[in-house]
Amino acid sequence: MYECDAALGEHYTYRFSAEFDSQVAAYRAAESLKVAGIPLEQIRVVRPTDPGMAHEVEPQVQGVAWVLVKKHVMLGLLGLMVGLAIAAMLVTIGLAVVRSSPMMTFIALGFTYPLVAVLLAGAVTLRPDHGLLIEKTRTTADSDCWGVVAHCSTRAQRQLAKTTLDRCLQAL
Repeated sequence: MYECDAALGEHYTYRFSAEFDSQVAAYRAAESLKVAGIPLEQIRVVRPTDPGMAHEVEPQVQGVAWVLVKKHVMLGLLGLMVGLAIAAMLVTIGLAVVRSSPMMTFIALGFTYPLVAVLLAGAVTLRPDHGLLIEKTRTTADSDCWGVVAHCSTRAQRQLAKTTLDRCLQAL
């Protein structure tokens, strides 16, 4: 079983996947999730060589681009404010290095901090956690196994899905 904790800004914050040897076991696990209280529209069964596997694992593709832009802009502006605040503090303190060229201090820190913040935003939006989930699901489908993916929007659903899929896997 694999757990995926998504970046903020999506409706389904957590994803769990589990691998099953047969169609019957996969649909039993999906039914167990439904009976446990996970809505059916949040449960996906991925069959071997499923051409729509990407949509089963990542149904919110439209939101990813928006989250990417939003995080870059927000963190870039935050980095600019932090950089300028630190530059102002250094100029106010009056360090010898800063006294010789206060304008260059503002330019250097006003450029460096947003750059670091935008790089951090890129690391957040690259979504390595989703890459692992997608790769595991693809490997499952390529090995003629069935996958079940649960998309959870709350912590309670997350715990419920984890417990239910664990029980289904142990029953095999």
